[in-house]
Amino acid sequence: MDAVITRIIEIEKQSALDIARAEDAYRKNIEAHRRILEEEKQKTHYQITSTENTRLTHALQALNVQSKEASLASGRDYEDHFHDSDLIKAIKERIVAILLIQ
Repeated sequence: MDAVITRIIEIEKQSALDIARAEDAYRKNIEAHRRILEEEKQKTHYQITSTENTRLTHALQALNVQSKEASLASGRDYEDHFHDSDLIKAIKERIVAILLIQ
């Protein structure tokens, strides 16, 4: 009977060691997998940020070009008013009319 009990205790110890080894191996695998996922997350975050920054840079450049074009068009329109003899004549007549009323 002592031999059976001793054998059962040895088997229990061996099983406990096997379970501890398996748990340790799983823990290491889980940690390695977690690190891989963390690296992928960081790479994806960097890629998304980089792509978005590039998109925003292009959008700002396009808006800058549009703004310059609008400014030039506005400047041309402004200059055209100074060379429009009919408009200048109408303004002078309006000024004279205002001065004569007072």
